[in-house]
Amino acid sequence: MPITDVPPGARVRHFDELSDRTQHALATAAPSGRLDIDPATTRLSRGDVVVFTEYVRIQ
Repeated sequence: MPITDVPPGARVRHFDELSDRTQHALATAAPSGRLDIDPATTRLSRGDVVVFTEYVRIQ
């Protein structure tokens, strides 16, 4: 889900620093923004923010 403000305490990750698998998962997320992630393989957790062309919060 795109956001405009980063919540205090949120972990911010940069897209180009993510693994290829995680980048692919984010790039192919459903148009609704829904993304099913596996924290063990993506190293992303609920509430993380990923910076690309806009900030996106992992829900």
